[in-house]
Amino acid sequence: MIIKGYVMSKAHEFGVYLIGISDSDKHSLQRMLRLRGNTGIARNYVITEDSSADPNKIYVVNSDSDESISYWCKRFLGSDKLPKVATVFAGKRRIKADKVYHVTLPFVAPQVLSVFDTITVKEMNFIPELTIGAAADEMDLSQTFLEEIAESKFASDFRFTAMVVDDSQPVRKQLEIELKLLGAKVELAENGEQALALSRDRCYDIIFLDVVMPGMDGYKVCKVLKKDFNSKNTPVVMLTGKSSPFDKVKGTLSGCDTYLTKPLQHEEFQSITKKYIPQLAVVSR
Repeated sequence: MIIKGYVMSKAHEFGVYLIGISDSDKHSLQRMLRLRGNTGIARNYVITEDSSADPNKIYVVNSDSDESISYWCKRFLGSDKLPKVATVFAGKRRIKADKVYHVTLPFVAPQVLSVFDTITVKEMNFIPELTIGAAADEMDLSQTFLEEIAESKFASDFRFTAMVVDDSQPVRKQLEIELKLLGAKVELAENGEQALALSRDRCYDIIFLDVVMPGMDGYKVCKVLKKDFNSKNTPVVMLTGKSSPFDKVKGTLSGCDTYLTKPLQHEEFQSITKKYIPQLAVVSR
């Protein structure tokens, strides 16, 4: 089945475990989730009775109930006093912690679904819609929504630096979102000349470089980067719509470390990035 620009056999199902939620609020939430599940998008949310701690499950706690909060603390707080699972506190009382979100009671559908979607992106890294080179209006989640999550995920606590060079504004933005979700400080260039100017003054951990650009093409830019002291050891990932063996050979001869063809799926992009950024493999958040 094709869903807005990407292929899926069926929507991914996320379990939702309720703690201290009244029967009336539970039934209201079930109706919301059932209606959402009939829209054919990538995420389905289903209430479950399985109370085991699961990083790919969402826990909803009545924040106005001391008993419910106490139960959650005993079951789902680690020895470091940090939540082990993504949790939504529903009610008037607000609790600040990592992996913790808030909604009101009674449940309001747009608010609940927005929070659930945020959790699947921010905490579970589930973004099958985000494809490098796909049109923004082909995604179930708006690009603005993903931008806001990417901006908030690491704030100023960057893990690595990256430069994106592409003459397409939508592609630059998609790459920026992907990289920020991984914890990158990202700088953008629209063409080869801008990229070379930036690289003369800065050292990057990784560079993503389009092939077809006005003026200097990506192959020429890559050759210059690999000769420059600041960037000669920086991994360069070339991204292009060209997939012929000849183009890949040209990419290799120019000195690029990897040659990838757009459109590029979210999981493949992140896998390639983690290959060249060792700290992403050993640090989890």
